[in-house]
Amino acid sequence: MKKLLKLNHSWMIDSWKKYHISQCPNWPVDKLKNVIELINSFPPLVPIHEIISLKKQLKNVASKKAFILLGGDCAETFADFKHELIENKLKIIFQMSLILSYNLQKPIIKIGRMAGQFAKPRSSMSEIKNKVILPCYMGDAVNSKEFDNKARTPNPDRLIKAYNQSAATLNLLRSLTEKDIYDIVSDFNSTKITKIERIKSSLSFVKSIHNREMYKYFFSKDFFTAHESLLLDYEASLTRQDNKGLWYSSSSHMVWLGYRTNYPDSAHIEFLSGVENPIGIKVGPETDLKALIYSIQKLNPKNEIGKIILILRFGIGTVENSIFELIHLIKNNSLNVLWMCDPMHGNTFKTKKGIKTREFDDIVNELKCFFKILKLNDIYSSGVHFELTSEDVTECVSESYNIRQSNMHERYETACDPRLNKKQSLDIATLITQLI
Repeated sequence: MKKLLKLNHSWMIDSWKKYHISQCPNWPVDKLKNVIELINSFPPLVPIHEIISLKKQLKNVASKKAFILLGGDCAETFADFKHELIENKLKIIFQMSLILSYNLQKPIIKIGRMAGQFAKPRSSMSEIKNKVILPCYMGDAVNSKEFDNKARTPNPDRLIKAYNQSAATLNLLRSLTEKDIYDIVSDFNSTKITKIERIKSSLSFVKSIHNREMYKYFFSKDFFTAHESLLLDYEASLTRQDNKGLWYSSSSHMVWLGYRTNYPDSAHIEFLSGVENPIGIKVGPETDLKALIYSIQKLNPKNEIGKIILILRFGIGTVENSIFELIHLIKNNSLNVLWMCDPMHGNTFKTKKGIKTREFDDIVNELKCFFKILKLNDIYSSGVHFELTSEDVTECVSESYNIRQSNMHERYETACDPRLNKKQSLDIATLITQLI
């Protein structure tokens, strides 16, 4: 294991173990120890200079010079480790960013929920079926979705597989972003997005004149990754120190503090308080907003610009009142934060058959409310966060897309929560440009 050096007063790479931890699988202790020691010897997944690059770009967001698009699967699975799926996921994010960049006339910082989103927090740590109680499915990095004792028992070997798949995904993403940008964004067929021909025409114009100023809007190939910092043994084993003694989570460019791990005395807050990565904080209707102020101050004691991204996931029923109160607290405490809307998680519900879904109109309406309230308070809307896929799934219901509760089973393929499909994703990118 790496030498434990003090940083930020009492912080050490294992100081989180002295705090209360939630969402922790019941790992077999000895096996976990061996696996963590092995992963600790592995190379970092992302280099520190790329994390520093993202931090610099996020400062541009704080100056209203850029906008963030964060998207990807609710949970990655080992089964979906396919070249075509990864490439299509990258392509849809680039296509959305092109729509945003063309209309906003500013660079889009592209971040994927990819190459590490293999674990999921759960509202209950156990599941009951036919009077049988088993551990809940917490993502492929922990256990398997099949409902039997062997599949649901947390297995540390899955952490090694998660690392290896993350590394391979990152390698593929890097190779794909070296392709000509026209290849990445060209596949707009079968969509009904307005202004697509104008965008294509503009791209051709830029290409013909080689205007570098316009290139920076459309042709940035930077692509970053993010995931929830949930499995702390794994995250700590991939935390690396630079030559200045600063620690970086090398599992991802950006990490976030989850909705269910944000509370006083949280081990997750303690761990994240020692890393230099940009940190997202999920904020929802049950978040103690006064405790949130403490969390922000602990995670960003220097009040660094661009360090903290508040990812708001209130839901259409509570978003308006909650945002006003949050804005008041942030301003009163003079905290530097970026404001991002996650209109997905707060709008999840179950059908009569017990299937998770989301109303597309609820997602749209929360976005509208978010942009309206921030504009009224003279606050820049920093970005958006979506669970999405490039596949033509039927997971978020909408009459406009002929997806109803009665037919959503036709292509309901998510490993966890419902996602926007390709058409919904591109349409919502166009909508955002109108809202801003």
